[in-house]
Amino acid sequence: MGVKDMGQRLCRSVQGGYQRFRTAMILDVVLFVCVGVLTYCHVYEMQDWYTEEIGCAAAAAVIGCIFAVALRLFLERRGQERHGFEALLTVVVFVFFFILVQGHDWTNSYILLKTAGPALVFASVGLYCLEPQNEGENPPLAVFFAISKAWLVGTLLLISLGICLTAFDSLIFSLEFRLQAMLHFLMVEFSYLFIAVQIFLASLPDRGKTTETPVLFRALLVRVLWPVYLLLLAILYLYVAKIIYAWEMPVGMMNWFASLALLAFSVFFFCFANDARYSLLQRFLRWGLLLFLPILAVQTVAVWQRVEPYGLTVLRYTSILCTIFGIFLLVLAFLRSSPRPAFLVLALMIAACTLTPLNIVDVPLRTQEARLWGVLEENSMLQDGEVVENPALSEGARDRLLSASEYLIDQKKMSFLETPGMRETLAKLRGMQKREKTTEWFEFQAENPVYIPVEGWKKAYRIDNPAVEDGVIFVDKGDGTKERFDVSVYFKELLAYAHKEDARGTGKFTRELRIDIDENTCLWLYDVGLSVRSHKGRENITAQIKGVLLKR
Repeated sequence: MGVKDMGQRLCRSVQGGYQRFRTAMILDVVLFVCVGVLTYCHVYEMQDWYTEEIGCAAAAAVIGCIFAVALRLFLERRGQERHGFEALLTVVVFVFFFILVQGHDWTNSYILLKTAGPALVFASVGLYCLEPQNEGENPPLAVFFAISKAWLVGTLLLISLGICLTAFDSLIFSLEFRLQAMLHFLMVEFSYLFIAVQIFLASLPDRGKTTETPVLFRALLVRVLWPVYLLLLAILYLYVAKIIYAWEMPVGMMNWFASLALLAFSVFFFCFANDARYSLLQRFLRWGLLLFLPILAVQTVAVWQRVEPYGLTVLRYTSILCTIFGIFLLVLAFLRSSPRPAFLVLALMIAACTLTPLNIVDVPLRTQEARLWGVLEENSMLQDGEVVENPALSEGARDRLLSASEYLIDQKKMSFLETPGMRETLAKLRGMQKREKTTEWFEFQAENPVYIPVEGWKKAYRIDNPAVEDGVIFVDKGDGTKERFDVSVYFKELLAYAHKEDARGTGKFTRELRIDIDENTCLWLYDVGLSVRSHKGRENITAQIKGVLLKR
């Protein structure tokens, strides 16, 4: 197929998309114009009453566009056209959200919930209304392909326009900096907000028309991305084995990687569930629940390790909800059920977590407030409405109290600070916590810091505060290479010496600081500073070192 034929097919596809989604495409034009005007105002530092109105119109256009697409898919599913009804209802939604966001700051979490929440609900309902085009092929696969196609076309257009703008600026006429910046922003907006969205809408599966996702795209997902995904699962299993072998749960990124693995499983399940063309993938989806059990168990422990001492936050609560939905998909796959009902469940979960008291902002706030007042009451620190000190307060209770107060302050919920004695008590507890985290500092100096015995040695390399990681120092030899020395045992000897000999409590000592690595290597140090940070039973030693590396 030639480039001309591809272009003609693309144009016909966009025209067909306009016949289906004319209301959504018109709102997409409104969005592009609004964002373009806002870009112009921002670049040229223009601020007036109308800029806020344009911003509200842009937000309402996004939600209205998504609603119009979902409504069109719903009407098609019922075999109805009713374009007039679609346009009227979409205008009502547009006006409602335009009024809703008036006068509000977009940093307000509740405004984000009341706009992003409905938009995601509409999108989920729209996906539910799509029907398979071919036997065994799921609509989400076609939607995924439409997104990829739109992104690819938008990116190619952006690169092409960028080359043209650069050529014009270099060869024809040099553009003023702000004009050039504005044009770059407009190209991005035109490529993605306008062209890519139009391509995406035109590529959505059409009821009554038989379309099939290209073989190359399906092969890319199954033969390239799926093996990479299996590699990620293997790494997670190795991590679980490492935890079992060491019998220690490290604090790391387990939750994020496990959530990423669940997300990838969701994509494969939505796109290829019950697709008989990929029998091996079907077996993997069927037994995915059992495969994920060890990973989910470790993920649960990892999340609890953060929630128990520090409480719920927006990210932790959202992560837990996503994991619950992922487990629901694992169960559906195990039962060989269709993934389609999951979109309705997703819509209900999003609505509950954005538009009800169970939303992802209020639930963490309420739990953190409960933790704060619970610690105060359990430790008899509330007396006649006043917060008082408790010398017997445990370290764990203190950390829970400070963690909850810091979260509430970060979320600008500071009414609890008006309680008499609250500010003073928290300040004292925070000071105690800081003093405990940095407990000791020791400084060692050689008896004669300016004297270095070089007799018998052929090479000397200066050591001036090298990188120190877990008791290992890396000495730069000046030729682009570094030599590694493990001195952790020596550090422990110095600390033992300091604890034994520090009778005056100054933390300063004078002694020989020579370390013989082997018969041909010596570290002749003349200044060593050791900082010991103790927190929750663990010691972290950092060092500042000056000296010379001697080599024969």
